[in-house]
Amino acid sequence: MRLKNHVHSVIRCCVGIAITIHLCVVSANENIFIIDTSWLAKQTSKPPELVILDVRPSTKFLQGHIDGAVNIPIENTFQKVGFAKNVKPVSEIQDLLGNAGISNNSTVVVYDAGDYIDAGRMFWILEVHGHHKIKLLNGGFPAWSQEKRPISTKAITPTPQKFIAAIQPRRLATKFNTRLALNNPNQNIIDARSKDEYLGKISKANRYGHIPTAISIPWLQNFETVDGISVIKNIEELKKLYNGIDSDKSVITYCNAGRHSSFTYFVLRQLGFDVSHYDGSWLEWGNDTKLPISKVRDN
Repeated sequence: MRLKNHVHSVIRCCVGIAITIHLCVVSANENIFIIDTSWLAKQTSKPPELVILDVRPSTKFLQGHIDGAVNIPIENTFQKVGFAKNVKPVSEIQDLLGNAGISNNSTVVVYDAGDYIDAGRMFWILEVHGHHKIKLLNGGFPAWSQEKRPISTKAITPTPQKFIAAIQPRRLATKFNTRLALNNPNQNIIDARSKDEYLGKISKANRYGHIPTAISIPWLQNFETVDGISVIKNIEELKKLYNGIDSDKSVITYCNAGRHSSFTYFVLRQLGFDVSHYDGSWLEWGNDTKLPISKVRDN
């Protein structure tokens, strides 16, 4: 009897472990933002809640795009603010997404020309406006095209959807809270520009250097070229790249104009960091003479 009860206990324990493991796997999968062409190609009976979003210029889109994709050129999301080009007001982004057929319940797959600058930017825009179901296509349009998967030159008119934005403050860094981060031991700042820009050898702003305390990790280090296609590095390689960043601390990313560092933001989100993106970036900071700068890394 005791043996029988013991066996039942072991079985219940194993079943419990199996369920726990399964739940962990499901939970982990929900946080996977990178998808490949094979995954997208399997969505043959494209459900209405799946939106494939091409963020390349409209001219490129009309020359050929993933069959069924809709187009929001990333330039349509920008407005000029001082020296920088920041994201448009919430109401305009809300309408832009809704008119593209994106609702709060949509699963959005974003792709660009394969350099991840615009796709990363759109990923951040969606997240900061409260959208939670976003995937980014590894390899972008070049990977899809190289594999000779279905391509269309026809522009479809999506059925407008109701998208209600809910700004996520944890995903948005401003000049003010970036300034506060300089004296906050629980925050890291990552400069995603080139090493020469970080060191102050060249600059797209009036001043040269970087935001004090910022750590240099150029955005180009996030991917590699495989058979002529830019491919996002695997998770283990990315973990090594950001090994010096304390995962217990929050992170702010910036670059020159808020595009390249949007992809760094995406990668850090994939790695599980609590990260926000500084939209004004160096064009705002480097042109404001009231703000401090450094030309060598602070340790």
